[in-house]
Amino acid sequence: MEISTKIFEFVREHFDIGDDPDYTPDVHLFDEGFVDSLGAVEIIDFVENEFGIKITQKDITLYPMNTVNEIARVVESKQ
Repeated sequence: MEISTKIFEFVREHFDIGDDPDYTPDVHLFDEGFVDSLGAVEIIDFVENEFGIKITQKDITLYPMNTVNEIARVVESKQ
């Protein structure tokens, strides 16, 4: 399964989004209210464990990680 698909499904299930048509891989998760700051920590924990990488504070500062696709790009660059 593709990285972005795994992240997309995790967010959909973990944050009880269901079939909301506004939820897409390119929607801003925070501005649109799908995820809050605590949820961001949960997503980082998930991608670190799922993909065997480490997301540092520097990564969070340097790279946008507001959409599923942006998060997936960071994961791919760390693998």
